[in-house]
Amino acid sequence: MHKNDLISDIFSTLRLTGQLYFRAQLSGPFAISIPASQRHIRFHIVLNGSGWLGMEGEAPVAFEKGDILLVPHGATQTITATPDLAPTSLGALIAGGALRDGLLKVGEEREKAALLCGFLQFDEEIEHPVLALLPTHLHLRPEDMGSAPWMRSTLDLISMEANRAGQGMAAIVSRLIEVIFIQTVRELALNATDETKGFLRALSDKAIARSLSAIHAEPERKWRIEDLAALAGQSRSAFARNFSEEVGQTPMDYLRNWRLTRARMLLTTTHLSMDDVASQCGYDSVPSFSRSFKRAFHIGPGSFRRTGNQIMDIG
Repeated sequence: MHKNDLISDIFSTLRLTGQLYFRAQLSGPFAISIPASQRHIRFHIVLNGSGWLGMEGEAPVAFEKGDILLVPHGATQTITATPDLAPTSLGALIAGGALRDGLLKVGEEREKAALLCGFLQFDEEIEHPVLALLPTHLHLRPEDMGSAPWMRSTLDLISMEANRAGQGMAAIVSRLIEVIFIQTVRELALNATDETKGFLRALSDKAIARSLSAIHAEPERKWRIEDLAALAGQSRSAFARNFSEEVGQTPMDYLRNWRLTRARMLLTTTHLSMDDVASQCGYDSVPSFSRSFKRAFHIGPGSFRRTGNQIMDIG
């Protein structure tokens, strides 16, 4: 990994993965309410037709063939033929037999919309600021991808695979949705403005990004605020203020949280000894590492290692 590739480092450490729920074949005056889902990032790929995405407190969003809808915070949402329809809960539809062999069929009339629905999940115990201030929804349309041809190509490949529905489709589409989401976050960071809030703004600030890159490159180093401020080319007080305003955490809080985030990944994806995990995450001893880990996650690192692979489910 390139030493300055913060976005790749963050999402690989958070273990972002995509999962498909079902293909939805919707007809008639369809109206479905999808419940909140922890912190899953829901997605809907519009294979055909059109409809509306509704979210509480937000204006309805019209979608059509070729669009991808992403809802980053797992909020309750509706998928409807028109915005004024009263929805039926997804749970009630499934209980009534609407979902069979991976196909959710609603209505018996001519199909009005076909969607491929699923979610992106990540280590839900991690409160990384890159996710905290993402918009309530992201609406990706093919016509908006002119300035990002790689995004348009990925959207086209998703549509082709989804419509083929052959062997391997679910795995391919799930991986491509991961790509689309990461590309979208990257574009939001590259196009950040003075009005952009949170971590995306920090990524576009070269001074703050240098300090973040240093933390990610050497999380085990005994960083002081003075060291990070020097990398940013700012005074200690100015750096501490600017970092906190843009990242939403103090430099030392971010360093501690990132070390623990990395520890969770190492504990569940490697066979490193507890001593090595502690050392690679900036702790002088296993006892100090264990205390910090348990204080943050309410479980010791040894117990987490034994159960951590079951923490991320697809429910």
